[in-house]
Amino acid sequence: MNAGSLCERCAHVREIVSGKGSRFLMCRRGLASDQFAKYPPQPTLVCVGFESRGDGNEKGEHDF
Repeated sequence: MNAGSLCERCAHVREIVSGKGSRFLMCRRGLASDQFAKYPPQPTLVCVGFESRGDGNEKGEHDF
């Protein structure tokens, strides 16, 4: 996936790996709200639901 995507650093992401090795990023917010896509297109550069995982590597939503 694209390391520039907000999803890679979001607290609401769940990585799904298929049996064939394909990798998908699922948005847990998409499970509860139609406002968010369950599998957002990548790379996602802006998202109103973005929250940093707080791992110390977050640059911020707009500081690429």
